[in-house]
Amino acid sequence: MTEVRVGLIEFGKALNDSVTLPGLGELPGGQVSAGRAVRGARARLRRGDHVLADNLRLGIMVRKKFFSSDVEAVTDAGFLKDVFVAVGRRDLAKGDSLELYTDDTVGPDTSRQDGVGAVLAPGFDQLTGFHASVGVREGVLRFGALVSLVRGGRPAGEPMRVLGLFGPAGPLEELPPGPPGTVLLGFQCEVPPLAGDALVAFQEPAHDFLERREGSVVVHGVTDLGNGSVVAAVEVPEGRGAAFTTGSPARVLRPIGTTFNERSTVVSPNLRILSLARDGVAVRTSAGTRVFTIGLATRDLRENDLIEAYVPAAVAPLTPLAPLAPPPAPAPAAVDVNTASGPELASLPGLSPSRVTTALELRQRQGGFPDVEAFGVAIGLQPHEIVRLRGRATAGRVALRETGVRQLDI
Repeated sequence: MTEVRVGLIEFGKALNDSVTLPGLGELPGGQVSAGRAVRGARARLRRGDHVLADNLRLGIMVRKKFFSSDVEAVTDAGFLKDVFVAVGRRDLAKGDSLELYTDDTVGPDTSRQDGVGAVLAPGFDQLTGFHASVGVREGVLRFGALVSLVRGGRPAGEPMRVLGLFGPAGPLEELPPGPPGTVLLGFQCEVPPLAGDALVAFQEPAHDFLERREGSVVVHGVTDLGNGSVVAAVEVPEGRGAAFTTGSPARVLRPIGTTFNERSTVVSPNLRILSLARDGVAVRTSAGTRVFTIGLATRDLRENDLIEAYVPAAVAPLTPLAPLAPPPAPAPAAVDVNTASGPELASLPGLSPSRVTTALELRQRQGGFPDVEAFGVAIGLQPHEIVRLRGRATAGRVALRETGVRQLDI
């Protein structure tokens, strides 16, 4: 299943900025401004044009009761409804938004452990969901950490977020080995925790943001060039801005549903803007332009699709954790994606047999790849998978063929 955007919660638009839950504290309030908010959905935190965090989980969601100051837990909330949520972040502020989505294909990176705890006694609350008394055996458990419930040596359900961490004296930022603490998991648990389960926390790369959004445009007309590329006439939606740049990555979203249950499926996640034109003249950037044309290397583009341009941020590498894992083996020699054989490409992280086949076919067709990022985008890798190629792959000098993209005069 590909990514489906199911809803958007915007903070600062609700009648109340927050509510207080006994034993938990304040939950920030926002308004569902698109689609529906579904409890348990994955979420991205957006601030302005930057995506600050990904793989958050909508673990707790409550609404105020009608004509009352009391709150009640809800499983979903529709268009223009006010909700109060817990996602594993305490810094949600006015102007922020949570982009809610589902994606069974690409999950978070769980390759490095940060801490392991033993579930001593599970519990459940009607308002805040599942919680557990946990004793840490290795490393630490932190508030907001990405965790997995492990039973019998195997993960039980999808990765979750620590929504709250408490000791005898109140809320904690982290729980080291020693006296047990209470970990709040909310309603994320596909499998309820049991005594004897393990709660494994994973280390995540340090970053200021994950990607910068250049904007989105609506497709009004498409010309197929017959060589696997198209040129689309597009328009910036009223009241929004966009500053597309030639060479930037882009994705195509296809809206489905109605205003009250609008969703968008990401039909082409890893494209690159081949060309831009305004009034029939090629330009490098579309900043300040409302109507222009875009050249993309895809044929799956329709009227009313959305093209979203973005720039991924460099992510700092994970630091080694000696107590929890053996020292890493010496890094192998970098694989040249423009000359490597099939087995050599298969040794790179994230390259499945189908992606290796795609890489060899594209290399034969276009003569090679200008850099490792272009290689990753061309074969369909996600931004975090491309980051994992750095240091493991290189791209030797090649002479690329002309794209043959023409401009569409609108």
